[in-house]
Amino acid sequence: MSDHLDINRAFWDELAVRHLESDFYETAAFRRGEIVLDPVVRERIGDVRGKKILHLQCHFGLDTLSLARMGAEVTGLDFSGEALRTARALAQETGIAASFVKCDVLHPPPDIEDFDVVFASWGAIVWIDDIAQWMRVAARALRPGGRLFMADGHPFMMALDEACSASAPFTVRYAYDSNEPQMMDDQVDYAEPGEPLTAHRNVQFLHGIAKILNAAIAAGFTIRKVEELDIIPWQGLPQLVKADARYWTLPTGAPFIPLALVLDATKDDNVTAATG
Repeated sequence: MSDHLDINRAFWDELAVRHLESDFYETAAFRRGEIVLDPVVRERIGDVRGKKILHLQCHFGLDTLSLARMGAEVTGLDFSGEALRTARALAQETGIAASFVKCDVLHPPPDIEDFDVVFASWGAIVWIDDIAQWMRVAARALRPGGRLFMADGHPFMMALDEACSASAPFTVRYAYDSNEPQMMDDQVDYAEPGEPLTAHRNVQFLHGIAKILNAAIAAGFTIRKVEELDIIPWQGLPQLVKADARYWTLPTGAPFIPLALVLDATKDDNVTAATG
């Protein structure tokens, strides 16, 4: 599907405008001076003071700017012009320094390099048609010994039926790992479910655990830790219930299903990743 970037760009251009003022994203709290990086990410990424961080698929920059508020030097990449326009405006409004670069994340400018950390979180890799190239981009951007940190929806959860009723059993709807793009039709905004979307079509790609981890290894990463969590910061399935103000989880009595994947890896010393 050669036009998936154009379809997805229109989708995310519209969402960026909406999400700035959405309660889901806690922009008001950020404007008051808070760090709104969610607890799962904030605890695991640790002390970032003085670190040079590259944020892949940064959307309108809220996590990017939270990392900057925590003391990091941060660059955000995204393919949505509206998202980056919003990010730059928010940075100027709050007086926080960060850089934002508009590009296809799989083909960044050559000067995107020598970072201490490459970061991505919550809803990143499902938009990527070539996860091996995504990992190569992350590796190329890092200095030797640099860190890749990713928290995202778990591939198993992404394969389940998200269009069923809240009382339905968990049912597999999509291939767990597929090379075929999935054309989706999201009539409403996930952050504001009552609001219909104009650009409601989008294209997603499902990557299994083996593909993700093997792509990281092939790109020159040593995997330090992998976690599978039973919480996720959005209602990824109708059956999920609120765990607290931030997260959704499985209903009482349900068997464990992994909802989130956390990957922590280090670029091997003296490894130069190919970019093709």
